[in-house]
Amino acid sequence: MLSLRLGARGGIIAAVDEVVFQKLVRFEEGIEGQGYRWLGRPVGLALGLGMLLATTALTPVAWGIMLAPDGSQLVAKLVGGVWIFTIAVTLTYWRRQRLAAHFEAAHRRLGGAAPDRQRALVDLIVNSRRGRAEHARIARALAAYLRAAPADQPAESERRQLAFGILADQTLTMRAKERLDLSGAVLTGIRGVNAELPGVCLRGADLRGARLTRANLEGADLRDARLDGCDLTGAHLARALLPGVATPAPPPGA
Repeated sequence: MLSLRLGARGGIIAAVDEVVFQKLVRFEEGIEGQGYRWLGRPVGLALGLGMLLATTALTPVAWGIMLAPDGSQLVAKLVGGVWIFTIAVTLTYWRRQRLAAHFEAAHRRLGGAAPDRQRALVDLIVNSRRGRAEHARIARALAAYLRAAPADQPAESERRQLAFGILADQTLTMRAKERLDLSGAVLTGIRGVNAELPGVCLRGADLRGARLTRANLEGADLRDARLDGCDLTGAHLARALLPGVATPAPPPGA
């Protein structure tokens, strides 16, 4: 009987861990919640403040019940569990909200003047190292920046190199860089030795003089790209679509 009780209790704990705490971890890591566009914005801030106020109000009530000398132990444990869960949710939300707000500010500066762009790129690197929640949005923002025509500003080529470097190295997770769109990007002279960009779309991109030696471009789309002087020595190009190579016809019935 005791073993059955312990087994049932272990099953409940495992279920709670999977349903609740693992979900919180996935939310904090950005695996879930990518569609919550209000994160990092005023709505997200207001929601976070509401959660903080609710947790603050719950704390003295919870402790009062848990420390009551004549109270039920079962009720005290349930209230304690709810209180701990509320704190965990609030802290997780605020960590995600903080990263999202930091990204939003950097994203706005990325479209500004030269000093703002440089600061934005540095902030995006800092954000990516604080957590992985915004990696996907950072990747999309940098790709959009590189797809745009280069601004006529001092040191713009250095900033574009920095942006490409963030995408090409291990700063961002591979999941965040899936289906990366750099179609039509002006990447002349870009340096991407050992770049990790499998599946990237570089269709119509200007890669003249680029250095992509030993780059992982497996499954990349390089159709219509300008590759004059581009160094692809040792690059991994399995299943890549190259300029002048016809797209394979889909199998019958596909």
